[in-house]
Amino acid sequence: MGAPTNTYTRYTAATNVREDLIDKITQTNPEKTPIVSASGTGTAENTYHEWQRDNLRAPNKDNAAIDGDDAVASAKVPPVRVANYCQIVQDTISVSGRAERVKKAGMKSAMAYYKAKAYKELQRDLEAIVVSSNPAVAGSGAAASKAGGLGVLLYSNAQHGAGGSTTAHTSGAPLVAPVAGTPRAFTEAILKAGLQATYIAAGDIPNAVYLSPLHKSVFSAFAGIAVNRNQVKDKKQASIVGGADVYMSDFGELEIVPHYIMAGSTNVFALQAEYIDMVYLRGFQSAALGKSGDSMREQVLTDVTVRVTSEMAQCKLADLSGG
Repeated sequence: MGAPTNTYTRYTAATNVREDLIDKITQTNPEKTPIVSASGTGTAENTYHEWQRDNLRAPNKDNAAIDGDDAVASAKVPPVRVANYCQIVQDTISVSGRAERVKKAGMKSAMAYYKAKAYKELQRDLEAIVVSSNPAVAGSGAAASKAGGLGVLLYSNAQHGAGGSTTAHTSGAPLVAPVAGTPRAFTEAILKAGLQATYIAAGDIPNAVYLSPLHKSVFSAFAGIAVNRNQVKDKKQASIVGGADVYMSDFGELEIVPHYIMAGSTNVFALQAEYIDMVYLRGFQSAALGKSGDSMREQVLTDVTVRVTSEMAQCKLADLSGG
């Protein structure tokens, strides 16, 4: 049945009803930047940031001297000098005079709101740069400079599929993109091979493994993860453990960190954050731009690069399918 004739209903009052809009704006995207947050920070003084790396010679079991013999100097190799380029990561906000003046839901100032949002977005951009395989780009008056990501900075302990390779970064900036190999499934054997290579090279292993959400699911099914139920006490209901957050390898314990930005990635990174730095030529900052009409503009930016002081202490597992 319908409403009685001439009943004043919600639909009759269409233009006379106040909106029901909460005074809040909810952002649903993740904000965490686990690798950047775990890494150190440094200061750059040029757009081309350089650092030096050196290695100890191999241990010599036959290092034995004759009593009273003359001392003979051994040949010394100077440290290698490597680099990366700084990258300007920016966003510009333009807000009209009316948009700033009118009463708004969930924000007092449109400029302040979008500036705060831009800072979060730039931090996520920086994390994406770090986990990328972007080669470094010098830049010019017509092209932007780019920082090389971990995909090109890590090569000593890179585990590739057939035909894949990462060019050794032993001088200058890492300008060559990795060569993709034959895709292969992520397995515990691949992880163990990478950790073993890292331990042999550095005498230590990374403290965390960063991987895509799908590769995290694959990892949780590794045969080495044997206990999948918690002990039941006091007649409480048991809980089944469907994933693993810590992996006890032959060489030590690693934290397993699923990374939302790495969704779809063919790489898994095992990292020792102690030797990774975000190096800033200019920190996160904002500046008002000149007015050209009835609007205001501000630019937010950071000028930054990635520095890996000991790439032998890191590991890259590449060419993994199903990322």
